[in-house]
Amino acid sequence: MLLLLTLTVYCSCGGNILINVGPTADGMIIPVYEERLRQLGSWLQVNGEAIYASKPWTHQNDTVTPAVWLVISAVKAVYKFCIYIENIISDRLGLMLYEVV
Repeated sequence: MLLLLTLTVYCSCGGNILINVGPTADGMIIPVYEERLRQLGSWLQVNGEAIYASKPWTHQNDTVTPAVWLVISAVKAVYKFCIYIENIISDRLGLMLYEVV
């Protein structure tokens, strides 16, 4: 869930992510990383249009609901990412700290 949140937040801000998962010395992917990559791949099969070749929209996120992020796709469709997060806590610097369930 945190990987998906990171992907959507960075994508809505015009960025990208480096997942930094590589094979071990014998060429295998560690099972927990393989599971996460497969889950992300499954999500991208359904929602990839909103990620690939997208750009930040006029407003990156919803100020009323901080867990809602917006992008515009190459075909000029606006996508809204709503990631369910149990607790959102603001720290002293105004940064959002997410507690993922």
